[in-house]
Amino acid sequence: STAELDAVSSESEPSELLPKGQSRAGVASTGDSGGGDEGYGDEGGGTPDARGKLGEEEARLGGASPDSRGGSRASLGGSLAGGGSEGRRAAVLIAAAGVIGFFANGCEHTAATWLSPYGVRWCGLADERMAVMTSNYWTSMSAGRVAWAVGSSFVKSAWPVLLLNIALCSIGSLLFCSTSEGALLAAALSLGVGVSSIFPALVSLPAELRVEMTPQRLAVLQLMASAGEMLCPFAVGILFQMRMYSSFGPALTGMQAVAFTALATAFFVFRTPQPSYRPIRPADAVFH
Repeated sequence: STAELDAVSSESEPSELLPKGQSRAGVASTGDSGGGDEGYGDEGGGTPDARGKLGEEEARLGGASPDSRGGSRASLGGSLAGGGSEGRRAAVLIAAAGVIGFFANGCEHTAATWLSPYGVRWCGLADERMAVMTSNYWTSMSAGRVAWAVGSSFVKSAWPVLLLNIALCSIGSLLFCSTSEGALLAAALSLGVGVSSIFPALVSLPAELRVEMTPQRLAVLQLMASAGEMLCPFAVGILFQMRMYSSFGPALTGMQAVAFTALATAFFVFRTPQPSYRPIRPADAVFH
């Protein structure tokens, strides 16, 4: 009969297909009481108290006043504006540092390359005298770098160091306009000390101003400095080829004028007070 066939089939079905400790009758009763899939879904939804708290939280967030949502958007806008301002200030700093590095390295290698020909061809000094003067130029540069390595830990700000370096370079460049041997020696010593610590000070300046020195920004400084030491001696060499030896001093002075302009621009940009803005709080960053 039908009842006997059902009994046989229930006995022959493997028991491991059912959960441990549960019979087919228990499964059937669970499906009947929970309404099939709907019963399991109700159990996954949590207790009525938990669902009630979730509903209250959604109602609170959804019922936020327009003023609070407007304040959240305003605070976000102010923060984004502040970030954009900081990005522009960082770009100005890196550009100014690149210009200073360009002409600092350019001035250093221009003087080292053309100091001896300038003294011989324009000032009428002997080759031996100019060879010694060139050696003094490199010696003063080495002494300046040693002084920076020893005393840099005591320097509180790179601004005065950069200003002093550019001032020494400017004095040396102006002295190169003279044909006196004493003036040329003083110019070589002043220029050597001036260019000695410009690049290390430039590298330390962003950290002082809380600007992150990323590898890309450091690469910009390196490329600008390398371009300066390649292009500036080449340009002065063209002038010497045209026998314009008297342009040596003015060319170096012009380089320092551009470097000082870049330094002054960065200084005033970072000394200008920026508008304050309220940082974003996690509770404010809710939009509907």
